Amino acid sequence: MRKNIPLQTDEKKRKQSLNQFSHPISYSLFSDLTHQMYSHNSLLSMTNDWNRFVDFCLTKKVSPLPASITAVRLFLEQECRSRKFASIRRYSLTIGLVHRLHSLADPTNHRQIHFTLSAIRNMKKGDATQATAFTEKHLDSLYEVLKDSESIKDLRDLVIYSLMFECILKRGQLRDLQTSQIQRHHSGGYQVSVADKSYCVSDRTSELVDQWLQILGEEHHGYVFCRIDKHGNLGKDALNDSSIFRVFRRASTLLNLPEHLAFSGQSTRIGATQDLYKKGYNLQQIQDIGRWSSIVMPAQYLGKNALSESEQLLFKKIKSWD
Repeated sequence: MRKNIPLQTDEKKRKQSLNQFSHPISYSLFSDLTHQMYSHNSLLSMTNDWNRFVDFCLTKKVSPLPASITAVRLFLEQECRSRKFASIRRYSLTIGLVHRLHSLADPTNHRQIHFTLSAIRNMKKGDATQATAFTEKHLDSLYEVLKDSESIKDLRDLVIYSLMFECILKRGQLRDLQTSQIQRHHSGGYQVSVADKSYCVSDRTSELVDQWLQILGEEHHGYVFCRIDKHGNLGKDALNDSSIFRVFRRASTLLNLPEHLAFSGQSTRIGATQDLYKKGYNLQQIQDIGRWSSIVMPAQYLGKNALSESEQLLFKKIKSWD
């Protein structure tokens, strides 16, 4: 969803910002420009994207802000030699955003840039690789490997794998999960509340969750998952995205998966989608269970690319080219 970010209209501040963004900028400057409306990871990516474009322009001795259509085109064509289309598309969006927020004409909305992106898309078709699916079989295997361990880190990671898979959690939802979202239900097991849905987890996962909550202690009211130091001490800070990534990379190592099949934080959503489909659930049911706003991602995870692409068209906004 496009964010309604206020434009820089104060002429004095605009000129100052134009000068700053004509050189490599810091994360904080990009955050200020966008009024902190993007996530930390998005801001990091956009800051790096913009600095990459600025470096290109400085090397070519041309202005990055405002940028010429030719400069943008040459930059995208250069980057496509070593980058995937998703990155090229993101570069274009970042360049356009910076121009719009400075009340400048968006060079990426020119037909020449649209034609360039279309050509790169066709050339790069099929270069996007989907994360390895983390299925119920993988979860069962990890349980067998870790169930007898006395390490609280092993217990924590096993609870993470279980909740991520059974509740089809996004990485950010796991990161921000609070103890108040986990409650016992009348049968004695646990249920997890995510957005407007509740998930009754399996008996095995309920047992693991119970063990983990006992370690956290009754007085703990906050994030469910935290860092653990090398001495086995619980930290106060919640896990960040990098920590969750490493937890899933560890799962790959424990299962002796080759590097090209290593798990990521998205793997459980992909695997859960595929397992549900094999069990007879249709796309609309999977969409509802996984809290997706459309069937675009479930269809993509199931390899139904034509259907996924056709559904994406419903969300695309048609705008005139310059």
